[in-house]
Amino acid sequence: MGFGMTTGYLGEVALVGPPGTERMREPRSKSSFCAGFSSNLASKDKQRLLEPRQSDKEMPFDAQPGLVLEDPSVPYLQVPLASYADGSSVPAALNASQLLAQTPLPKGALQFSSLHIVAGASEDAHAQALALFESSKQLDTKASVYTWPSLSQDDVVGEYDAFFRIASEMILKGADRASLLVFVAAEGKEDTDLATAAILAMLPFRGVQAAFVTGEPVYRDPLSCLRTASGLFEYHAEQPERMGRRPLSAVFGPLPPCTFNKQLCTWQPIRPCEIWEAANGLEAASEQEKLIPFKIGGLDLPMLTFEGGYAAGIARLAELLLERYGCDNCFPVLAVGETVDALGYGWDIYNAMAAQSCQGHYFAHASGESFKRPDAFGKPELLAAIATAKKAGRRVVVIAVGGGVNGNAMGMIAAMTGSDFVEVPTTLMHFNDATTSAKKAFSLVVGGKILSKNILGTFYLPKLVFCISEVFLTLDPCSIHAAAGEASKTMSMLGKASSCQGRLDFHNILGAGEFASDFTKVAAAAVGFERLIVFLQNTSGLKSKAIATGRTLRSIRKTGVTDSAQEAALESQRHELLGRVRAEFNEGLPEEGHRQVVHFLMTINEEVIKAKAMFLAYSDPFEKYRALLFEYAHTLGHGVEAFANSLYRRAEALRLDYSEAFRLHGQCVGMAVLWAGEMSKELGYLDGDGYMAHQGLVCLFNRFAGFDFGPLRQLCEQLDVSRDEFCEGVLDVVRRDNKRGYCRCAPGSSVDQLVRERPGCLVRSDDPSAELRYLVEVSEDVQRQVLESAFEGQYDQFLVTSPTSSSGLALLHRSEMERKQ
Repeated sequence: MGFGMTTGYLGEVALVGPPGTERMREPRSKSSFCAGFSSNLASKDKQRLLEPRQSDKEMPFDAQPGLVLEDPSVPYLQVPLASYADGSSVPAALNASQLLAQTPLPKGALQFSSLHIVAGASEDAHAQALALFESSKQLDTKASVYTWPSLSQDDVVGEYDAFFRIASEMILKGADRASLLVFVAAEGKEDTDLATAAILAMLPFRGVQAAFVTGEPVYRDPLSCLRTASGLFEYHAEQPERMGRRPLSAVFGPLPPCTFNKQLCTWQPIRPCEIWEAANGLEAASEQEKLIPFKIGGLDLPMLTFEGGYAAGIARLAELLLERYGCDNCFPVLAVGETVDALGYGWDIYNAMAAQSCQGHYFAHASGESFKRPDAFGKPELLAAIATAKKAGRRVVVIAVGGGVNGNAMGMIAAMTGSDFVEVPTTLMHFNDATTSAKKAFSLVVGGKILSKNILGTFYLPKLVFCISEVFLTLDPCSIHAAAGEASKTMSMLGKASSCQGRLDFHNILGAGEFASDFTKVAAAAVGFERLIVFLQNTSGLKSKAIATGRTLRSIRKTGVTDSAQEAALESQRHELLGRVRAEFNEGLPEEGHRQVVHFLMTINEEVIKAKAMFLAYSDPFEKYRALLFEYAHTLGHGVEAFANSLYRRAEALRLDYSEAFRLHGQCVGMAVLWAGEMSKELGYLDGDGYMAHQGLVCLFNRFAGFDFGPLRQLCEQLDVSRDEFCEGVLDVVRRDNKRGYCRCAPGSSVDQLVRERPGCLVRSDDPSAELRYLVEVSEDVQRQVLESAFEGQYDQFLVTSPTSSSGLALLHRSEMERKQ
């Protein structure tokens, strides 16, 4: 079936025909998908595709830059002096106007939107903060005051809670990306207050501009290794993991002005030697280990897939970590969610390292988006274990074993404590999406309700991403749908970036050609997706037994009563059950089915990772400009995800089964891709073959209803949630969407992204800041309209062949299929 450029096509795609027809896997050249990528090109652009001009060779797309991160620097600005008749001078009282005028603005902002003043833990700091607040009243700038609490020196929990309490309050009081945070240091605590200010400033929106006000008559370097009073939390700007992000925007004090500068330290990820040498053409790599090339900010990030057996993969990971850190120096923190804990994946790594006399801390946390919040991860026992290890001089290595929530949240813990970070993904989304971004974040959750997703965070790189492919065999089908939903989003926004048209579409993305993706390959692997879903359904019983065994094992360990024989028997039972799952895949599947599943997994991982690298490798590593393209379909996607999670909590309270209605993040994004296509069509941007290509990218993967809204509608009815309540609940989240601070947004509108003409071509804005980010204003009325239609089930469709259609394709509604069966 065709799905390429003007004359190219996708290759083989498994499509279901109308009721009564056989499944079709034969190639069709020049289908509507093919036309959907090219039908609206102007003739001069078509000619340019066929005959690239000499000047095309000079496109940023084709550049091969090196490291693009800037070395951090922070200016020290002298507080104006007040002169007296006797010739003496003293620092004058600093006012809000001076802070707003002299602190560097965030890129793209013409002024600060609001002022947030934090007083250090002393009376003098509080008095100065109030004086700044009073001076702000003369300005047309909203201001708020907060107080850092007085804590004992070793109160790690108090520090952690204060960071997130103040950062959350800032957001709830209207802070956005253009806000200014001012921290007024307490006398005698300037050194630890520097660290407090730096960490606090990195949290809202993954970093706001921050000014540090001090009266100390000595210089303190804000680029040195800053530590809070407890010594647990730190910020070291020289760490390449932080990608050159400076901790503060300016320091205001009584001394003459100067600038602090530091060079980033050399980036030293954990590189498996054989793999690294093979990637650079030095020798053949092990067939069991595959390195997927990826860079961010010009820094290479080892993304390693272990294709051998599960036990061998565990042993290999332990070997790599101990080679790097040594048994005596390393303090591993193994973090897992509830399901991964029950499956034993984290425990197996913990035991493998303990067997080599490398003892650490095992941390099991609650799972799910509603628990992606600071209090669920900042547990006293975890913070105390890390603090003790740091005081003992051991190198803390946080190892996140699980899905994207686990990786994001534990990345925050690693970033706040300055620990090394290793990610061991057990889901496709964690591997190809979460790890390929330096963004680590918590959501703003109040009373179990997600108010805004991923809004409290920072940027922090892992030293290694190590994926054992056999763990994918215990995923739920919804997790595979989630990965397909995110991939469909990327397909819709990029099209075929490795083509001539893709080169033109993304000509201004620096160095993109090195990683240009071809998402037609993902669509062509759809048959492997379906084979995998069926396999997971068929082996769900074995998986459920393994999880039940693991939970029994966990409950025994929680009692603190040691029963080695019982624990060993349960461990053996779990290993036997999971071994049977792996045997079903490696020996029970027909050879063709096995090959198709492996091909799908390999393709979706490689193409999504390449797509992310196109933008993050050199052009936009902090994802604030062109890389915001990856927020496509996330405005409504985050909104429906947050609202759905509130429904799940209500269902749990009433003991209702909501398993059929459960939707992961990527599934919500997949649904929102369809809604973005409908909004684009309604506004006149998308029609014909382009519309079919865009919608078909999701519907191709919807044979098993993973992107249907129907089950959510049924849950709403069980909970007496009306269509209007659903729409308003989603839009309430959208109004706090974290893209709003990037450009203008009129009342009654939202900042969103739309597609025009075909996949890979987004609507552009007249607002220069918005255009730089592929953002446009969309009225809430249009968003509400598609939400209402989704609630009524209008988009519960899947892609079929159609002999009566000129394109050979059609979108079939779920109910129509059910009626005809």
